[in-house]
Amino acid sequence: MTELTGVEDEPEWAAFERLSPAAQTCLHRVAKHDGDGWRGLVAQVTQEGLDVSDRWVREQLSELEAKGLVEASGPNKRRETYSITEDGIEVLAGMRDSLERSLEDVDS
Repeated sequence: MTELTGVEDEPEWAAFERLSPAAQTCLHRVAKHDGDGWRGLVAQVTQEGLDVSDRWVREQLSELEAKGLVEASGPNKRRETYSITEDGIEVLAGMRDSLERSLEDVDS
């Protein structure tokens, strides 16, 4: 899609550049543990050496949900289970591609 100025809209995968490192970490965890409860995300991130609170994870998941990168579901009204969306997968692919380009620059 092109705006009136003639500049094309930013591709969806570029959204990762506007995510905090904390939100990027949570997006990775949701993708890896698709459908798991958020408390499982806290445990997973903590095991990787980060000291995080439940509140921190909930804030990141809320940010990702607002951006349409993850969606919440659960057996009740509480947001306890998260899954990655198609847009979230596209953002992860953009992150991967960006890192691959960076590594190519380092290797050359």
